[in-house]
Amino acid sequence: MKSLPTTACNPQSALAAFGAATRFEALPPGLVKRLKWSVLDTLGCALYGSKTPWAAAVATVAAQAGAGASTLYCAGRSVAAPQAAMANATMVHSFEIDDIHSPSRSHPGGVTIPVALALAQEAGPLSGRDFLSALAVGYEVTARVGMAQGVSSFNRGWHPTGTAGVFGAAATAARVLSLDAARTSHALGIAGTMPAGLMAAQFGAMVKRFYAGHAAWAGLTAARLAQAGLSGISDVFDAGYGGYLQAVSDEIDIERLTDRLGQHFEGESIGYKFHSCVGTNLTALDALQEIRARRSFASADVECVTVTTSPYQVLHSGWPYEPGTVMAAQMNLQFCIALLLSRGKVFVDAFTDETIRDPELLALARRVQVVTRAGQPDADRTADVVVRLSSGEALRASCRIARGSGANPPEWADIEAKFRSLASHVISDENQHRIITAVHELDELADVALLPALCA
Repeated sequence: MKSLPTTACNPQSALAAFGAATRFEALPPGLVKRLKWSVLDTLGCALYGSKTPWAAAVATVAAQAGAGASTLYCAGRSVAAPQAAMANATMVHSFEIDDIHSPSRSHPGGVTIPVALALAQEAGPLSGRDFLSALAVGYEVTARVGMAQGVSSFNRGWHPTGTAGVFGAAATAARVLSLDAARTSHALGIAGTMPAGLMAAQFGAMVKRFYAGHAAWAGLTAARLAQAGLSGISDVFDAGYGGYLQAVSDEIDIERLTDRLGQHFEGESIGYKFHSCVGTNLTALDALQEIRARRSFASADVECVTVTTSPYQVLHSGWPYEPGTVMAAQMNLQFCIALLLSRGKVFVDAFTDETIRDPELLALARRVQVVTRAGQPDADRTADVVVRLSSGEALRASCRIARGSGANPPEWADIEAKFRSLASHVISDENQHRIITAVHELDELADVALLPALCA
């Protein structure tokens, strides 16, 4: 391989050095536990997602590139690692149920785990400990880049998983490929030229599901290009003209890239969804569940519902609902409130082409009002919910931290139950058990290529 020039000391080189040096022995036990949860959660999301039409479309394109060593989940075929990562990551992000890092507004599992597993099959073997180390790096880079670009990037219309995610995917791939710090820096500098994902897709376009897939493909490709000798931008984060952060955000916090890097791991604050919808809906839905648990009433008894929350959450999901696609329904708070009131849950089986146009649900959604609380910070996800019944009675609840979020984590049993409920749609009980056992014992696994093989 040709020698590449090294970079000066900057946030990019600090992240690259962190990525190249990180070893399993340095990972906090709490991070290892959370990463195991994320692997099981992510595989469950991918298995369910494999049967969606948007994931099938991406898998079809991936297969057109020809055969390879990396498994396309539930497709009965293998392709080259970049194509497998692209298709499998799309499956992960295919139904708004994958893991989430709230401060960065990103979904790190989809842009890291499919990358590492695809490379494990193509360039392995990869031990469970090295796999977890690569994920620790990828999660950290995704989260820190997302926090550095801040909510301004989202408000400008960028999807954080599709933008910050390319760096996390590149860092994951670089660690699996054992790139040194200089080449890891070039991988980041290449990946930073390939962010993608526009928030206008949230109103109904299938392409929103592809953003994790594109990031996974781009990041893995960037690492492979750096390995082959291609140089990347050496100051991709802090370049004044044409740098990544300047291009995607008006309010940059560059210190978030390196603050306590290697000492504090953002991966320990990963959250998990138990409602199959956009993350900004979760606190309102949990508050409504609390109301329903305290007081029994029929959806026909509801005169109106008022949700008061932050301007960020209103922008993301508080727009008036009109029936269009399952994608739009999952992103809309009014519809999800109506769905929980009428059907008792907001999970994968509740979203169908018939449900999203149901006249009863549409009428109920029109009785839901979402309003902003002046001065509530974007980082504050608190939602106050008031259900007013036709009798005049007003039922109230507030939720600040959703169940499953980083600050209100689930238990292993919750993650396992969610995995089984998703995976049961496509694989046998025996394979579910084998995957659960392998993930539980990841740090003792000789080769993680077992996992995608079980998803075949």
